Amino acid sequence: MKIKLLTILVALPIFLTTNVTFGQTTLAAGDIAVFLNQADTPDDFAFVTFVDIAAGTGIYFTDCGSTTSGFIACTEGALKYVVPAAGLSAGDIVRFSASGDFSAYSDALITGTLSLATTGDQIIVFQDAASATGGTNASANPTFIFVINNASTLFTGNPPDSNETNLPPGLSDTGLPRTALGVGAGTGVDVEFDNTVYTGTYDFSGFATTAEAILAAKTAMTNPANYTGANLITTTAYANAVAAIPNSPAALNLMTLSNDEFLSNSFAVYPNPSNGNITIRNSGVALQNVTITDLNGRTMGTYEMNGVTGNADLSLNLNTGMYFMQLTSNDASTTKKLIIK
Repeated sequence: MKIKLLTILVALPIFLTTNVTFGQTTLAAGDIAVFLNQADTPDDFAFVTFVDIAAGTGIYFTDCGSTTSGFIACTEGALKYVVPAAGLSAGDIVRFSASGDFSAYSDALITGTLSLATTGDQIIVFQDAASATGGTNASANPTFIFVINNASTLFTGNPPDSNETNLPPGLSDTGLPRTALGVGAGTGVDVEFDNTVYTGTYDFSGFATTAEAILAAKTAMTNPANYTGANLITTTAYANAVAAIPNSPAALNLMTLSNDEFLSNSFAVYPNPSNGNITIRNSGVALQNVTITDLNGRTMGTYEMNGVTGNADLSLNLNTGMYFMQLTSNDASTTKKLIIK
């Protein structure tokens, strides 16, 4: 452990007249992800939530390692984050250095003060399985949510070593998205970076649904290929990536398109102008039918497409002029201009 202490901002609890012990959010593996793990001074980390989280929910962060069965006695310390009164929305980003909602936490298994080590370290996120608000012995009954490991790309460490971890139960370091992120400098146990950060986009707009946008964000932000590591926080690539973390607003862009906008972007017609032989390029939407009308609104042809999701060729017997082509899916439609020469 480094010989330095974090400055912990301890927020005084505010007791409301209503009972705040109900309605907190029980999290599952992968509901949040840590995407900044900085051990060089100043210690810092950041996480993003992929779900809405109610006010008063308790979430724990520790650099204690885990066995494949859970925590063992550790003197590395922990922090407890309590979601503030406004709650968190899917896509919100929380950065330790900018938040006053973290406080020091210890219990029977985890004691000491959290201080990230420059010889490689991990941040494990967990919740008290007995209470979404949190209790006094959370590490004895944890639900593991996420882990980022700077000490190796693998989870084969020996947890009695304070800077190593095995794979916590319920988490996965394979496939995408994943819930255990190994971003060290190599496959060895202590082939480490002091600091790691996500280098990909924070813009996941343009999807048809929020669920699709969140899945894309999860996949990108848990892909080790989208991370850079450094042993100095002044390293250019690392510093630039840290500077790119959204601060205002402190959230991912998950704005979705309307159905019509999504369909419009999903289809293209070519060649256009055309001699009547066209291809409808389809990016994967189930196309049900195509209707051709002239400038006076008269229907010139209707074609049943039967839910095709790939490209489709049509041969149109139309006179020279401009027409409108309406493309309809199961729940929306879009219209393209078509010129016959």
